[in-house]
Amino acid sequence: MKSEIHMPKNTAKLLYQIIKDDILARIENQQFSYDEPICTERSLSEQYNVSRITSKRAIDDLENEGVLYRKRGVGSFVRRPDSGESSSPSEAHSVKVRTGGKTVPLIFPFALFQGGIFRIVEAATERLKDKDYHLAVHICEPDDQKMRSLLNHLYSQHVETLIWYPMGKEMYLDILKKFADDGTRVIILDKPHDIEFLSNVVCDNFGGSYQLTSHLIDYGHRNIAYLSRSSLGEVTSLSDRFKGFSQCMKDRGLEVNPEFLNIGLSPDYHMLKHVVNSLYKSGVTAIECENDVVAFNVYMCCRSLSIQVPTQINITGFDNIDWAVTGSAQITTVDQNFAAIGEAIADLILSGIPTPVSKMVPVRLVPRTSTGPANG
Repeated sequence: MKSEIHMPKNTAKLLYQIIKDDILARIENQQFSYDEPICTERSLSEQYNVSRITSKRAIDDLENEGVLYRKRGVGSFVRRPDSGESSSPSEAHSVKVRTGGKTVPLIFPFALFQGGIFRIVEAATERLKDKDYHLAVHICEPDDQKMRSLLNHLYSQHVETLIWYPMGKEMYLDILKKFADDGTRVIILDKPHDIEFLSNVVCDNFGGSYQLTSHLIDYGHRNIAYLSRSSLGEVTSLSDRFKGFSQCMKDRGLEVNPEFLNIGLSPDYHMLKHVVNSLYKSGVTAIECENDVVAFNVYMCCRSLSIQVPTQINITGFDNIDWAVTGSAQITTVDQNFAAIGEAIADLILSGIPTPVSKMVPVRLVPRTSTGPANG
């Protein structure tokens, strides 16, 4: 039977795979030195009579698999077993690179330890540690140009899976669509969406906020305020939390008083103190906050105003991070179970299912001493 050859895409793919196989064969036969480059893009282009793009893809794939590492201006070297050599000094790996392993990049556009996010990485790493995968964590500022640059760089690496925790509205769908068209599974964290070519893993933000509000109502609170430093359209997960609050109030026969809502609140502490004092004087007996950071600051405002927590006012947060139990604060909150998020990510990576899927991770109410019966 005569083989069909489709130009140019499949031919380019075949050529770069041939180059990869030849380099791997040389390594297996010990035809190299750890101290000398085994190849450069230019040498491969000349040897195989291919474009620099094709030779670059072969090298990029082998770097991505932990076989090679690159020294700028010199060439690509064979990685020593269990070495710490890296192709980029800024690249962070959460586990050791293993020869033949697959790299899965995770993008977090803020400090790695913020909000317990590192527990996601720890749990995913633990689940993947014996499965020939390793994670590469990228911290990127929430800057449009820098984010586009990072996404385009990772696209050139031909990764099998990309995990991204977006902060704002921008989803860079033009770039993510290129990933999906090339067979890369893209997993979005903590941002519910209906984009057909993207997978997502989210916590039940709506249900968690619903539980918090129900908890306050069960204690007899009726004048419940809601505080958020983010606008409702800015972060989808926080928008879902507000929806859970509103729906619970409605289901329990209570109205949401517009005067008790402070959305897009200024981060200035003195302004927050003024808001808390005004709410207390208006008869508010409970304040539901978008997260534990805001809740802690509300707690400190109450202390400086001599407002007793919880006898005069209740406070709730969300996330169950260290802020909820800092100092004397013992804030009722919702545990997002970051470990379960990490395990869900790992399961998606290992599933091999090509079609995008959505996973929702359950949350858990964590009652503490910042909530109690309404006074009177």
